[in-house]
Amino acid sequence: MTVSNRERTSAARLASRLPSTLRYQASGRELRLVSADVSNLLRVAAGGSAAIALNRPAADPVAKIRAAQDSGDFERAISLFRESGGVYFIHYHGNDACLDVLNRFPQEVVDTEEVLTLALSMHALKAGNIPRARFLMVQRYGSDMLNLETVIRRPGRYSLAVREFRFVMAIYEDHVVSNELRELLFDMLAEFPIDEHLHRGGFYNSMLAVCLQRQELDEAEEIAKRAHHHYREAGAHLLVFYIELHRVVFSLRRGMLGEAERWSSQARAALDHVRFDTPADRRLLNLLDAVVAYERGEPENLVRFVAEEFDKFAYGEIWPTVVELALVYCSQVVSHQVGLGAALSFLDKWRVQEWRSRRFNLAITMREVDILQTANRWQSASDRLVAVQSRINLTWVESAEEALSRLVDPIEIELTMAWLRHLIQHLPRRPILRDQVGALLRNENIGERERGRLRLWAAYLARMHRDVTRARHLFSELLEDIARIGIITHLLGDIALVDALLDDKRIAAHVFSSAERRATVRKLHAFTQRRETERTPLTRQELRVLRLVAEGATNKFVARQLRLSEVTVKFHLTNIYRKMGCRKRGEAAAGARSLGWL
Repeated sequence: MTVSNRERTSAARLASRLPSTLRYQASGRELRLVSADVSNLLRVAAGGSAAIALNRPAADPVAKIRAAQDSGDFERAISLFRESGGVYFIHYHGNDACLDVLNRFPQEVVDTEEVLTLALSMHALKAGNIPRARFLMVQRYGSDMLNLETVIRRPGRYSLAVREFRFVMAIYEDHVVSNELRELLFDMLAEFPIDEHLHRGGFYNSMLAVCLQRQELDEAEEIAKRAHHHYREAGAHLLVFYIELHRVVFSLRRGMLGEAERWSSQARAALDHVRFDTPADRRLLNLLDAVVAYERGEPENLVRFVAEEFDKFAYGEIWPTVVELALVYCSQVVSHQVGLGAALSFLDKWRVQEWRSRRFNLAITMREVDILQTANRWQSASDRLVAVQSRINLTWVESAEEALSRLVDPIEIELTMAWLRHLIQHLPRRPILRDQVGALLRNENIGERERGRLRLWAAYLARMHRDVTRARHLFSELLEDIARIGIITHLLGDIALVDALLDDKRIAAHVFSSAERRATVRKLHAFTQRRETERTPLTRQELRVLRLVAEGATNKFVARQLRLSEVTVKFHLTNIYRKMGCRKRGEAAAGARSLGWL
């Protein structure tokens, strides 16, 4: 018999007390009878026969399939395989049992049975080997399998099971699903009978990833409820666990910490019901638990995860939505707790995996831009932004206004915000910036975390334009909302703007008049030490000049970036050298780094 996780200790203890009767194999979690004589005595006592493994209803489905295979009855073995999950067999019985059963079928049987091909491809996906799954599908069905839309549009040529699996595979590939294709996919859903809970749940699970990809969080919540219902009806505890994981992800995106904690607890309960060992899924749960703890102000678990578990996590089965969550949080915690170089190295590891899509590589680039900007490496961040092939460039952002309220694509929104952050750093007094931030705030496609950053930018720009009343109102309202929902780490990159607002005594007095707002500010500063810039004798403009110079920029380049004359840049450099007691650019840069100004 196969022993579940909760029974392993008991099985080992039983085998140690009855060594002449039982043997426990920990690696395969199997409890076996030592001899045929003991086996026969038990059969006689049970009133059974040698065919007991095939005919007893309570027998382990995997054992029944193996018995049928051993007797050469592959037709029955395939029938039992379908009854035990079919394409989703691995989710009911685990990786090892699935691979063992599939390997026992002769190749000629696998070549003729669609369910076995799909199960092998699913096993490859679960192992994180997307090219292998793609190869198996192309080998069986032809090159059309490389294109999701082609397969979905040909119901007469491909079975419902094949089309459904191709949709699942597209999610692992991080395929972008258009509105037209989504309508076709929902037409495909209508082909499933109402009581086909496993396959309807599989469809909704895949569609959930599409909604998260498109930042449609309200729709994602409804889709998650349907997937959860169908998986629960199908008794698929591992698949219920995946739905709860996705609920944690979109709760974090919404900024709802309490909600994320609740779904994380339910995910753990679902995983505890799984009867086989699944270390990769335990690792996923550990990541999300560490992320939730990080949002509570406890970074230790996330740092430990990156150091000890991340390599195993990165090369296993991961859905893109979970990967993107890992990129955001892990790169942030490495940057804050270890350093910029370690964070960039961490992100660079993800580029080597062959399945990564262009969209995913852009997501990596945007994470690099974010941590470079946070580290005041503005020129390096700008260079990476310039290299991105998109209509959203600095020239477009500088002149755009109402168009910002109509942006839809998440990557275009992220590019726009990166360039706006660049402009706010270098040219905060540009009048149009306030209108641009306002236009983005009116955009319905902006996520809650992004909306929080925009509100902080709006408060900072109001202060820079001497509108202290509005700055105070916007900043106080933001802090109160953060205290209510709990998520705070999306503002860490802009902690300098928080400090700039608090430097104004009129704003600080109002903010600190509320215990709730004071606690939120303390929590923000608990993640990172207060910047040394508040103790530097340099002005903000001199710091901007110094940061660019430290990155190797010439006077001409600095003048162009900051919209100054070269004479003004030289004037600022002279003041910097005088205040720092140095004579050269290199000395000034090295001194500023040692003092923590850069």
